[in-house]
Amino acid sequence: MKKLLSILFFSLLMISCQSQKIAINTTDENKAKFFLGSWKFVQKNYKEGNETKIYPLHECMKKYELVFKNENQKTLMTKIFATGKDCKIKSQSDTVLVSISESNFSYAEYDLKKNEQYKIYSQDKFSVIYNDIINGKVTEIEDVYQRK
Repeated sequence: MKKLLSILFFSLLMISCQSQKIAINTTDENKAKFFLGSWKFVQKNYKEGNETKIYPLHECMKKYELVFKNENQKTLMTKIFATGKDCKIKSQSDTVLVSISESNFSYAEYDLKKNEQYKIYSQDKFSVIYNDIINGKVTEIEDVYQRK
């Protein structure tokens, strides 16, 4: 009986030790590499009181994209939009220099400096978190993007 309990205890100890995650220090450069490529806009969440709701996307919004590329060791970002009947008219923002830190993007858009938080969910999914007005109230919004 003692032998069985010892083996059981040792097994549980091994399982619990193996399941612990080891935090890996990532640099801003590694974070920037994560974002390289094209990302499709897939979902908009917003907070209403303590509840998180999904904002219904218009057809053209489903064609929005963020494109990150690296040129001369600098990360650049372009936003692509779709408008018009059947969302066939594509337009894009100016390509802007973006600074990516542990949890924020910083970039200048037109004459505004933007600093937005991001959250990485997986290798193929992340979100941008910012405040905007929905239904006449300042609300926290989370735009979810998926790798193309």
